[in-house]
Amino acid sequence: MAAAVTNIRLRLSVMMFLEFLVWASWYVPIGGYMNSTLQFTGAEIGWIYTTTALGAIIAPLFVGFVADRFFPTQIVLGVLHLVGALCLLLASRVTTFGPLMGLLLVNCLCFMPTLALANSLAFRNIDDRDKFSWIAVWGTIGWIVSGLVVDFILGGTAKPNFFYLAAFGGVLMGLYCFTLPHTPPKGAESGGDVLGLGAVKLLTDPSFLIFALSVFLISIPLTFYFTWMNAFLVETDRPKPTALMTLCQCSEIIVMLIMPWFISQIGLKAVLVIGMTAWLVRYLLFATMSFPLIILGLLVHGFCYCFVFVASFIYADRKAPPGLSASVQSFLAFLMWGLGMFVGAKLAGWIGDVYGPMTVAAAVQKGTETPVQQDATPLPKWKEMLQAQKPTPTPLEKVLPGTKAIMIDAGGPKIALLENLNVLWHLPGEGYVVEKKDEQGQVKEKTIYPQDKLLEVFKKADANGDSVVSYEEWQGVANHRWPPIWLWPALLAAVVAVMFWFGGQDAQAAEAAAPSGEPASPTSMEQSAKPTSGVQSAPPTASGADVSLAGGGGQPSPPSESAGPTPPAAEGGSSPWEP
Repeated sequence: MAAAVTNIRLRLSVMMFLEFLVWASWYVPIGGYMNSTLQFTGAEIGWIYTTTALGAIIAPLFVGFVADRFFPTQIVLGVLHLVGALCLLLASRVTTFGPLMGLLLVNCLCFMPTLALANSLAFRNIDDRDKFSWIAVWGTIGWIVSGLVVDFILGGTAKPNFFYLAAFGGVLMGLYCFTLPHTPPKGAESGGDVLGLGAVKLLTDPSFLIFALSVFLISIPLTFYFTWMNAFLVETDRPKPTALMTLCQCSEIIVMLIMPWFISQIGLKAVLVIGMTAWLVRYLLFATMSFPLIILGLLVHGFCYCFVFVASFIYADRKAPPGLSASVQSFLAFLMWGLGMFVGAKLAGWIGDVYGPMTVAAAVQKGTETPVQQDATPLPKWKEMLQAQKPTPTPLEKVLPGTKAIMIDAGGPKIALLENLNVLWHLPGEGYVVEKKDEQGQVKEKTIYPQDKLLEVFKKADANGDSVVSYEEWQGVANHRWPPIWLWPALLAAVVAVMFWFGGQDAQAAEAAAPSGEPASPTSMEQSAKPTSGVQSAPPTASGADVSLAGGGGQPSPPSESAGPTPPAAEGGSSPWEP
């Protein structure tokens, strides 16, 4: 018997590992890839990141009303992952916005239901729900492994190799699902109020309205992180950006372990306010552009995520009147992972364009046979500019006396760009040429930057007027203006924290005020939200499948994928996953 229990836990652990390896393999690095390699606009990047939100909105309808009623869970999981893997494989071959958006949208419509289904399958096949976190933590490990593989083995975000990892993981997961324990459909009992519309009537309560508005608004700063963090680290030349972001999972596991103590000592309302304020602190740290402070901002993630999103599900469960707990949880998931992240992705894309990098009018030719078109084009990167030059050991004043020297200093040999009658030294007369080649070495896009336009850029970049364009000065014109991009979500987080502090109701008071003469039952942290796995992985959607994972009574899916060991119940009560 013990061997059988161990065997099923091991099989479910492998399922969780693959589930989140698939998601993280593309969701984390694609921001840097779209920004630096594909050179998408902020609006286009924002649209790509809405695909998960759209999946989160639509997935509950599919899982609750179709998949979980008529088909075995393991079969649905397998088919959805195989279809998603095909989309990811095809996505590696496209470089334009429309096809990539379409493929990733189909992928997310397939993948987002699997978050709820994987939880459902696990809960219906383990002997002890209290041990679920031992299985769920492998989702965190899968997320971390994907980040390390992308950067240390696949070469980071410069090429779409991460799509191959995600597709391979999807195929492996799809086939593996067919070997999982048979988990029959639950029939008409599943489904329910998957969008939580039954909780809308609670918005007449001013304190619940403030809470709902707060969790919706705080999801917007979260989406700024998903949309821009990897692009930020890549564009500012930080080492191993995707691997660096896995620090967030480590901090999240630690915070999850200490969270019950905070709840018992200061209460849920204060915990939520601290979490909202942590988003303010985090983005202020990012805005400094200091690498040590950026690392600190990554490590703050545990408080940002657990103290807001996990705590929100606990708060909602305590505040919900008897009989409306499931609807409230589903409504909360819809506000955060659906509507909130959709609005957040669109807003993040727009802000990214407002503070985007400088562009110049350049001649762009896509392919070898298409006509050349004039287009507003981002500036070449620092390393690309250096590669176009040849170091000269001759002192500059002896090269061309009396001319203005604009130098690029990379910390090594100084490379001169000399201006004399609109001629750039060491640059060909037709301008600077950037070529993008495919895997066969064929030119798929050629960009020609005119000399006169580059001269204007160098003059603007020479901020201190010393006739030397340093690395920092070039980054200032060639990159996004990151400080204001981070300051906008910081401001929103501050407004939300103040609004909830003055307008929100303490959860314990909400329990005492619950209608029907009896307070909502106290819940442990895991009862309302299972431990999370990490920064990059937004919690699963509320759905009919997860409604059943605690026995089929309408409990929404936990707010995150997986994390460290399940902490003890915050205030006692039943088993964390009891319905």
